[in-house]
Amino acid sequence: MRSFLAITVVCLLACTASGYYMTKEVKYADKPFLEKQKAMLEIFQHVHQPELHTHLWDDQKAFDLAAYKEHFTKPQVVEEFLRFYKYGLLPMEEIFSVYNEYHREQAVALFHLFYYAKDWDTFYKTMVWARFHVNEGMFVYAVTVAVLHRADMQGIVLPAPYEIYPYYFFNDVVISKAQRYKMQGFYRMKKADGVYSAFIPSNYTGYYVHSNPEQRVSYFMEDIGLNAYYYYFHADYPTWMGGKEYGLYKDRRGEFYLYQHQQFLARYYLERLSNDLGTIPTFSWYEPIVTGYYPYLRYYNGVPFPARENYHNGYTEKHDVVQEITDYERRLMEAIDYGFIILPDGTFVNITTPTGVEYLGNLIQSNGDSVNKRFYGYLEKVAKFFLGGSFEMFNEFRAVPSVLERYETAMRDPVFYQFFKRVIGFYYRYLDTLPSYKYDEINFPGVKLETVEMDKLVTYFDNFDADITNAVDVEVFDETTMKAGEMKKFGKMAHYQGEDFVLYARMPRLNHLPFSFKLNVVSDKPQKAVVLVFLGPKYDQYGNAYSVNANRENFFQLDHFLVDLVAGENAITRNSQDFSWFVKDRTTYFDLYKQVMQAYNGDYKFPLDMSEAHCGFPARLMLPKGKKGGMPFQFFFMIAPYHAPEVERFTGYDQTLSCGVGSGARYIDALPFGYPFNRKINEATWFTPNMVYYDTMIFHKSETEVNSVVV
Repeated sequence: MRSFLAITVVCLLACTASGYYMTKEVKYADKPFLEKQKAMLEIFQHVHQPELHTHLWDDQKAFDLAAYKEHFTKPQVVEEFLRFYKYGLLPMEEIFSVYNEYHREQAVALFHLFYYAKDWDTFYKTMVWARFHVNEGMFVYAVTVAVLHRADMQGIVLPAPYEIYPYYFFNDVVISKAQRYKMQGFYRMKKADGVYSAFIPSNYTGYYVHSNPEQRVSYFMEDIGLNAYYYYFHADYPTWMGGKEYGLYKDRRGEFYLYQHQQFLARYYLERLSNDLGTIPTFSWYEPIVTGYYPYLRYYNGVPFPARENYHNGYTEKHDVVQEITDYERRLMEAIDYGFIILPDGTFVNITTPTGVEYLGNLIQSNGDSVNKRFYGYLEKVAKFFLGGSFEMFNEFRAVPSVLERYETAMRDPVFYQFFKRVIGFYYRYLDTLPSYKYDEINFPGVKLETVEMDKLVTYFDNFDADITNAVDVEVFDETTMKAGEMKKFGKMAHYQGEDFVLYARMPRLNHLPFSFKLNVVSDKPQKAVVLVFLGPKYDQYGNAYSVNANRENFFQLDHFLVDLVAGENAITRNSQDFSWFVKDRTTYFDLYKQVMQAYNGDYKFPLDMSEAHCGFPARLMLPKGKKGGMPFQFFFMIAPYHAPEVERFTGYDQTLSCGVGSGARYIDALPFGYPFNRKINEATWFTPNMVYYDTMIFHKSETEVNSVVV
């Protein structure tokens, strides 16, 4: 097999104590890889235009899926899909929803075609055929999940979801203006480097209609990077995918699901405090939902997203749905309180041990590794249907999902956080059944964290550009009529009357200046250790200082990394740009495609270094906004003993190309997620020499102040 990676450069991060156990490798793609990358970028261009690329149109005509059955590792998946195809797939331009049972069955059958294709040639031919015969939303979803889970697709960069499908990330005002630019030719568009470009101002829902106080933090809830991360989180761990076939259970997916949503709540709460909003509101299934939401989004086919008015009273119309929800909640609480889960055959599974959280997480998510979905049900699915304000359809195949029922849009709705506050309540109900950590369980004998030094923390809003050219229909890319020079320079970009153009949405997004911290640590001997870094509030919305235990749910984890301590003094320095689990902004589709074309033509080396990773939290949202005059927060630092994971990290995948989903080797150590805040805190045994609470201030500045003043 020809290797698609030609050159490797290794750069190790260094600190005074020793080398960090995180490498920054860069590999460069060769021609076979670039052919794949180029094809994947082109297949997602203007997905609602089937005739866009003339060569793809011709290729799909020559492909017979039924006759190609032996080119799949599981030939039966072809028969499975063709049964759906024969009796009727979801029609083109209908709204696809993974929460719709019929849509999901078809999407999984399509995914199986892509996943079990024996090689790239089979995958490519099947993908091109499906591009012209399968509902557009279903196609994008199935291809995305397949690329993320196929071993031979490691390193492939998919366009950002907000650039594939801008309709789910930008409101109708922006989309309508983009379409008017196209209809009016190049009016007021400037040409740069041979390409007409337009920058369309974009803002958040609360800017246009301020319907309730929750919209003060719309810049956070509607951040396109945050919503893209949530979409990819569910593409990495689809609810329908599970078992040994895909290996997702190796990643502690149930525990990760619960902890990930707890972290969303903690981060959201920090933003609420910065806007004087306080704790996340609660609600009752039996009373009107106080918080409404007007998304101002519409689907490609023109159907608007359902809106929920303030004081929405869903119980009067959906009391049977409320009964189903409360049944699921009661069964989950009983499992936690009894300490066991009932299996379908009537036997019990003990969950009173620390590993029981994995069973609980799978049950609550109702994922493919849940041990009894029939009894414990589909809480999230049913609750989102009720809360989102959507409605039952007379045609079971047709759906108009609310923002809560789409992973791309769910985090835009304030009720998302209110609902998951209930869900994470089950999580803490379970964690509180476990005994508090004893002094010896959190102390690190012979290690003392003496002092902490940290830079000034500054946040600001800056403009971010996203390529939303896919929001408009364009002329057919007839490769036979394009000039050779144009093809070499740009490949197949959007055309209007023979001219290249690109449309950008320019929106203000929260960001922060890079910062560093320095930990001065004393160790009595050389040994491995992990450094845990959390950020939390100092005071509640009333100005009262939090007690240690009451505050444990509010800490957002910023970093978790491995160090080698030497005997004596250790100075551990860490920059925010190297924090684990955070990723930088995505390169726009236009620039990414240009880079691929330049590399394809030998004029550029295309790097494969996880800089376009989909599996990290947006780095620009690392810090809450704070206040202009400064707002008090506190960091929590802890040096903990290293506990080797069951599978050595990075085993089974290349960390420079892949996030390692399903490998069981994604995590540094074997500590529970959220350690040491995952157990109820006993203050009598809590404060140990290896931990420090560090008070700090976060200042919010204007972009002009940040650029003009050295802080």
